Amino acid sequence: MEPRDDDVLPDSLGDALSKASAATCAAIAKGGVTRCLVEILLPAFWDPASGAVFSEEGDQQRFWKLTRRFIEDLAQAYPGDAPRVRALYPDIGVASMLKNQWQDDVGFQIAAVNDREPVAEDDDLVVLAAPDPQSLDKVMQVVRTLENQRPVVLFNPRLASGDVGIGLNVRRMRDKFLGSFTTTYSLRPVGDDLGSVFRQWPELWKVFVADADAPGRFRLAAERGSRPAGDALDAILNEAMGGDASGGGGEGGEGPGLLAQVRGTVASLQRFMRSLSQ
Repeated sequence: MEPRDDDVLPDSLGDALSKASAATCAAIAKGGVTRCLVEILLPAFWDPASGAVFSEEGDQQRFWKLTRRFIEDLAQAYPGDAPRVRALYPDIGVASMLKNQWQDDVGFQIAAVNDREPVAEDDDLVVLAAPDPQSLDKVMQVVRTLENQRPVVLFNPRLASGDVGIGLNVRRMRDKFLGSFTTTYSLRPVGDDLGSVFRQWPELWKVFVADADAPGRFRLAAERGSRPAGDALDAILNEAMGGDASGGGGEGGEGPGLLAQVRGTVASLQRFMRSLSQ
């Protein structure tokens, strides 16, 4: 079987976490990247418009377990003999709860970003685990303190959530801060299951939509040097799914209509993203 463009997409959540940790370690070891951003945004925990959501009981615990799985994978893949990896959670309450739940059964150190001394001198790698808007100042302070001395990984940041009530200067500061990170792995749903934006370091950004001719597979709609967003992303998706064509299909009724194509795309992407949530 010939290789396909969508072979780069993960087969499962475990596969996504493994590939994310491998790409991040490669970026650090081979690319000299010291500020890495990883985002694996599952529909169960993420709304493209409003950010992180926990709609069902237990979602928040599953969200924290997701950070644990990634950090443990990262610690195992990180070069060196028994590297010391520290995970900084958004606040002392979360860090204490997770320490109590997980006890010593984790392969990394747990602390809070607002601890008096959140980072130790012998830490080899620091992971900022799902920081929220309230922890932005402390997160920026930690990164400034490290000053490229040790790699920092920002995992599933929620810093863009809850923009209502946040001033323009704060948003600009946040965006500038996030712009200083290199995205080493990103799997992000687009809109209401219209597509997925994907990147795995050192490759380009890729936009995928469902392949109507191969159920369960996806076709590459575009590649870009930077993350497609806004009107540029809308244009890519619009072109990939038939532009402004009417539901009647091609001339003389040939081929499936746009509405049928969109329904097929949505169904395939929903199945794919749900499978990652398992």
